[in-house]
Amino acid sequence: MTAVSLPRPLRGLAVAALALAILGSALLAWLVVEPLDHDARHVLMRSTSTQTVRSEDAEMPPAPYGEAAWSLAVDRAYAAVDGGRGAAAWLRHRAAERRPGEQLAVVMGIDDVMVQTHLAGLGTLVPQSVRFVRTAHRLGYAVFYVTGRTYRDGLGAIQSLLERAHVPLSGVFPPPVGSTDEATEKARCRAAIRAAGYTIAASVASDGASFVGSPAAEMEVRLPDFAQSG
Repeated sequence: MTAVSLPRPLRGLAVAALALAILGSALLAWLVVEPLDHDARHVLMRSTSTQTVRSEDAEMPPAPYGEAAWSLAVDRAYAAVDGGRGAAAWLRHRAAERRPGEQLAVVMGIDDVMVQTHLAGLGTLVPQSVRFVRTAHRLGYAVFYVTGRTYRDGLGAIQSLLERAHVPLSGVFPPPVGSTDEATEKARCRAAIRAAGYTIAASVASDGASFVGSPAAEMEVRLPDFAQSG
């Protein structure tokens, strides 16, 4: 089958439609599997995630002040993976062990992961993460972005920036309108990706909420967290 190149506006709609389709199918499966009534389910998720977020946030490295120091901390986070072999080497090793028919995916955050939100603004990419994503794509991984940022808060501009820079993008998962529990919604998005048939091999984020709940990635890269810097 010949691939069709869509105009950029249609490409953005296609990416959003894919994310919505994945999320919708997984939420339907979740409702069937968990036979709790709505109120009980809501209370259970809120109490569990609130306690876990505090624990997970405590494990996030604080972001140093200054662009050079922060960039060095990002370098070290990627380099420390797999006992110092590095994140890119881990991706290659995991791809080589891919089971027949297995679809591998990496899940990336947006703020202070793909764009330098706190230091240079939303228009500046994080080169280390761009290299990581491009390596993953070349190895056959799908690349999904799970974020607490909404389209009202500039997510569309960031998505366009990634597309203009030819950064691989398989789908974008913003929080639902009115969402107040970021950790729970991000876990739901990961569950949606898994329900669509993907193995979440790696997760890269700069906030503890991205590492709360199930499913967890096989490998995590915890980038410096400005919320821990005081």
